[in-house]
Amino acid sequence: MYKRLRVLIGLAILCIAHAAQAQNIGNTPYSRYGLGEYNYNLGNVRNAGMAGVGISAGNSYQANTANPALLYYNSITIFDMGLAGEVKSVKNASEKQTDSNASLYNLTLVVPVSKRWSAAVGLRPYSTVNYEARAATTLESNPRATIENRYTGEGGLSEIYFSHGVKIADGLTIGGSASYVFGAITKEAASLVRDDSLANISQERVVYSERTRYENFLFRAGANYRKKLNEQLFLSAGAVYGLEANFDAKRKASYERRTLSDNVIDENILPDSSTSSVSVPASLRAGITIDNGKNFTLAADLYTQQWSDFKGFDGRSDLANSYKIAVGGELTPDANSIDNYFKRITYRAGVYYGNSPYIVNGEQIKDKGVTAGFTMPLGRSTIYDMYQLNAALGYGNRGTTDNGLIAENYFQFSVGFTVNSRWFIKRRIE
Repeated sequence: MYKRLRVLIGLAILCIAHAAQAQNIGNTPYSRYGLGEYNYNLGNVRNAGMAGVGISAGNSYQANTANPALLYYNSITIFDMGLAGEVKSVKNASEKQTDSNASLYNLTLVVPVSKRWSAAVGLRPYSTVNYEARAATTLESNPRATIENRYTGEGGLSEIYFSHGVKIADGLTIGGSASYVFGAITKEAASLVRDDSLANISQERVVYSERTRYENFLFRAGANYRKKLNEQLFLSAGAVYGLEANFDAKRKASYERRTLSDNVIDENILPDSSTSSVSVPASLRAGITIDNGKNFTLAADLYTQQWSDFKGFDGRSDLANSYKIAVGGELTPDANSIDNYFKRITYRAGVYYGNSPYIVNGEQIKDKGVTAGFTMPLGRSTIYDMYQLNAALGYGNRGTTDNGLIAENYFQFSVGFTVNSRWFIKRRIE
């Protein structure tokens, strides 16, 4: 057991180096705004298969990180690691392109401290920036001259969190988490003038480049109440409140001269350094769940955040208030089936709809999609160890090509491994 667990932890540590740099998910034009593409799923691959729900949907054999109050139900040690990828089609009224990428999705270790208290430590992406946009205009004074502009951005923020869940009364649990958010975002704006009457003059790009590093702490508090309705059904209601956070920001900016192939001719022109802070507004997540305590769960979640109160590096906000409604469920036909492996698989599905925080040309961008997923038991489970393979798929749409906007059709996939292990039982026979 311990040898296998050490191998998994070693593999997870190797993933941290990549995750600390960025969580790229393909060309995402709307990540140009705010701190980028925000990670709405505070859970794992299990939650992704149910459209991200999980605020009140506890599970004994999966890490309950979506709501720290649910960690109480993790009574044995759990190690969970997931990877995610995306294939995205981005188009406007006249052009279309397809991008894809993959990265670390989550990394979690849950340890029961006592019969009433469990704790978790983990790593997940907080936001992602990855975009490239181009535009061309003609000079009114010279119709033969064209200005070509290119805007690019990459990077993102990561989140290391430490969470606790405690039972304080029958059916009532509370929890909290402290996260250290860190990372860097690089943005560039390049301009090039093309004039066919000056064909003998070498062409160069003028590039404005800025790199901003962010860091500080983020705190969340959660609660959940579970009540037995009858002999077969339970009702759970939970909520997670994320406190307002102020991230310290340090920016270095300069101009560069580059060739058309992006080779640097002259760099660090007019260098500038500045510091500021970025204010991220408070958030609220609430959920309700019906389950039978065995093999069936049906849940609904609501997320809302007042992004209009966001203050960027320059003190301004370019975001709007957002919300997301999601419904999802899971079913295991027969977890104890011996002659039919497919009955022991847990099947999941979900749908979601909401307003993203991005508002462009006076129109707020909507996001909607469907998901599916499953958990497959691996090997032979014992009272000491249980291994699971988790997977989730999702298809969604965001934005529109009307009013000069960009539409995104995306296919998301994620896969992960979960290890349930009893660390503190002394074996009589090895």
